[in-house]
Amino acid sequence: MIRAQDGVFSVQQAKDAGFTRAQIAARVAKGEWERDLSGVLRAADHPVTPRSRVRAAVLSLGGECTLIGQSAAFWWHLTDIPPADVEVAVDHSSQPRSRKGVRILRRAVPPEDRVVVDGVAVTKKPATVLAAVASLGLLVGAKLMDQALQAGVSLEAMRAVHRRTAGRHGAALAFRLLVLAGGGARSEAERKTHRMLRVAGIGGWIANHELWLRGYGQAVLDLAFLEQKVLVEIDGWAYHRDLRAFLRDARRQNALVLDGWVVIRTNWFELRETPEAFVRNVREALVAQGRSTMI
Repeated sequence: MIRAQDGVFSVQQAKDAGFTRAQIAARVAKGEWERDLSGVLRAADHPVTPRSRVRAAVLSLGGECTLIGQSAAFWWHLTDIPPADVEVAVDHSSQPRSRKGVRILRRAVPPEDRVVVDGVAVTKKPATVLAAVASLGLLVGAKLMDQALQAGVSLEAMRAVHRRTAGRHGAALAFRLLVLAGGGARSEAERKTHRMLRVAGIGGWIANHELWLRGYGQAVLDLAFLEQKVLVEIDGWAYHRDLRAFLRDARRQNALVLDGWVVIRTNWFELRETPEAFVRNVREALVAQGRSTMI
């Protein structure tokens, strides 16, 4: 049991296993077991790990609590960043005392949003993602949602959770991320790309230019500099690039390169994080292609 629970266990679990209070105290006195959070023990030969911290928090608060938010995302392996404080929801009627390293929220978790994973009660993935992004902010929250969608979390399931929790803190941000996930990220990325190029004084491009490519057929180019044969391909989130789209885009890009085009790929995340790098890449490609046409 101890190994299966990351080295931690409750005092009640020890008693259920047949240990008396005196025997428990003796193990602690010998240094074989150590006191952890209230009502929780840890085997001394097992190190404190992010997982043991999470499990200890849940054991300390009892079976009716639920792991939520970023802590739940960590437990689901949707992120490998351990929580600074373990986020746990308890019923509104509960009055638990504070515990070091544990953030206790009085919040009712509906049964349909709750499941036990590896012995820990945790919010299901759709509810987990929506709760986590509320505290992560737009960019980091978008990365988490994009990763969750790639891992198979249903967009419609997240929308259903959002409808049930629309009045909760962070609901507005969650709604915007759901819109972006539904295809809005690509539209926003296109608008941002056009705006950035205009602000940078880079002209001479055409959006959504139709072209016939040998070996491929009819193609629509997101943003093309026809004279220099420089193309900017704009993506939204990785979620929308399934294997079929990846193979189709690879064949299309190969046809473009064979026809003499330089292809620059950008996406919503790059345009939000490092827009200056995107503009620099476009400038350098235009200069390089301009020189090649003069040779």
